[in-house]
Order: sequence, then C-alpha cells, then structure tokens
Amino acid sequence: MAHNGVPAAIRRIVRNFSGTLGLAARNLKSGEEVFFNADLIFPTASMIKIAILLELFRQREAGRLELDEMLTVRKSHKTAGSGLIENMGDGVTLSVHDLAVLMNAISDNTATNVLIDRLGIAKINRAIRDAGMTQTRLYRKIVFDQQRRLKYPYFATGTPRDFMTLMTNLYEGRLLNETNTQEMLAIMRVQKYMGNLTRYLRFNPYARASQDWVASKTGSILGVRNETGIIHTRRGAHVISVMTKGCKDKKWTPDNEGTLAVAKVSRAINRYFHGW
Repeated sequence: MAHNGVPAAIRRIVRNFSGTLGLAARNLKSGEEVFFNADLIFPTASMIKIAILLELFRQREAGRLELDEMLTVRKSHKTAGSGLIENMGDGVTLSVHDLAVLMNAISDNTATNVLIDRLGIAKINRAIRDAGMTQTRLYRKIVFDQQRRLKYPYFATGTPRDFMTLMTNLYEGRLLNETNTQEMLAIMRVQKYMGNLTRYLRFNPYARASQDWVASKTGSILGVRNETGIIHTRRGAHVISVMTKGCKDKKWTPDNEGTLAVAKVSRAINRYFHGW
C-alpha cells in the first residue's frame, strides 16, 4: 500500500537539502510504503555491498562456498577508501565470513574486492535481478585511480525502491532459507558507521539481545551519503532506503549535510510509521 503523499516532515528536509534525495520505505507490518524520487538512479557507493553479501549467502546455500573458506588478499585487491586491510601486509589470509564482516561493519573496500573476485560480478548482478532489483547494477571492482580513465565512473548505481525491495524480500524469507537469512542479517547488524539511519533513534547497538535492532549498510563518496536497512523495534519494523547525490557539502565529518539529511529522514519515517 503506497502512501499517496509524502509526509510534510520529509518535504521540509528535502526542501532544505543542497543536493538530490531519494527515499523508499515500507512498514513491514501494515505494508504501507512512502516514496520520494524512489525510481531515480543514484550512485550506490558502498551500499551495493548488500547485494554482494546476498550472493555470498546464495552461493553458500547452493553448496558452492563455505563461510570458513580461506581467501588470500593480493596486492591487486588493495584499494583506497574505507577499511583496514589496505594497510596490512600483502598475503593476509582471512575467512569468507571475516571478509564479509569487514565489508559490512567498516565497509572495507579491499575485503569487498576479494569477495567480488571470489563470487563473480555476473553472478552478483544475477542475484540483484533475482532479488527484484530492476535498476541496480554492479559494474566493476572498487578502484580509486585518478590517473586512469575508468569506463564506469561509479562502481555501482541503483534506486531507493530497488534497495527497499531487496531488504523486504530478504526479511520476508523470499531470497534465502531461514538459516542463511538470519546469518546474513546478523552480519548486517554489525555496523560501525552509526551517524545516518540510527543517529536520532533510541537504539543501543551493543544490546545484542534487545528486540530493537538495525541491520543496514551505508554508502559514501564525495557528494553522496546513502543507507539502507531494516529498523526493528518493539513498536514495529520497517525497511528504509535513503540515497543522495549532488550534495554541496564535501566534508568527511559526522556533521556532513548529506549524513544529517539521511538521519533526519530516518527519524521522520520512524515517527510516521511507529509514533516515536
């Protein structure tokens, strides 16, 4: 059930934002949805790592991969940006599970490249299509090379509606069996960048046994701040995907305008769906 109008609080946030913002949100109990620029294509930045994680668990479910399989990090995998493995010695060996945790929790770009090589870009894009995402695509591994002209300026693009669809289908058990669904969500709950969706919510990320939890993935590049996730509370649960582009604030600080816009939208949707 789609909401016919965008809540006034969302419109105010959009009006005061220097860039372009898109939103897709779904109340997982009532089915009510809220959309704004939901079919506009944005750079996903690291948010595409949700789809990589999905394909990882699809291959595990099919018996083509195990979480304890060990993979070696080569120099060719290393890239700049978020993460820690780039700064470790060449030849570090990590399990698929640990690479996945690093990819999601601290958005480790080198871990992501190792997993892309292991899984395959074509298979990841098939997982994207099978998840119901019609406008999202992974083009390449993560490379930051200003000396080389890249065929695709962004390594992935997509829409808020696509990411809302993926997370809804995951939560409702349409993409993986119960074991793999829960294990994928468990990895997504290990999120160390908490300035976006959860910034203004009553949420303790260290209360592991709580009924209140968030499973999400952020994405940030210059002028872009994104996050998609499931916000599960005692009052209800919803999926939300907020994507931005063209933000004039180029700072890499917690008070970046795009970061605050995502946080304010998340708070407004939480109030709209659940009353707090």
